[in-house]
Amino acid sequence: MRIFLTNLGKYNEGSLVGEWFRLPYTKEELNAALQRIGIAANGRYEEYFITDYENDLGLKVGEYESLSALNGVAKCVESFNADEVRLLQAVIELEGVDVSRAVEVIGRLCEYTLHPDITNEEELGRYTIHDTGKYNLEAIGKLAEYLDYEAYGRDVNINSNGGFTSFGWVSH
Repeated sequence: MRIFLTNLGKYNEGSLVGEWFRLPYTKEELNAALQRIGIAANGRYEEYFITDYENDLGLKVGEYESLSALNGVAKCVESFNADEVRLLQAVIELEGVDVSRAVEVIGRLCEYTLHPDITNEEELGRYTIHDTGKYNLEAIGKLAEYLDYEAYGRDVNINSNGGFTSFGWVSH
């Protein structure tokens, strides 16, 4: 995760003075970056804002986002494996999570499950009927051949707390 940290006073004067800054950061790294862009406590320029950002999470970052909140998210994600990152990306896409909610969602990430092989309502219906153990398939017998899996999957999706994402179906 990277942000372009910009000196607000200089920007208002017509100059773009800033630098790309990698997260997570230490207090010393932040202080050094602020000094390089001309931000100093008790100095002429004391305010900064974010003019650009890069992250693989799909997280939207506002101009005046809390740097400590962003740093918290970056610290958490740094320890994630690839599957956990994909799950977080899917939840952010599904719920439109912003930075202020990202840390909370990360803390509850274990409540979500990503099903990357379920990409449409028919697959969701088949999965729910055949793979979840909710139904006695022996009792259904040959009737299973006549089920409208797509319609059933649509109902499951509508009545769930989950949804489809570009990463697959997320259940919650």
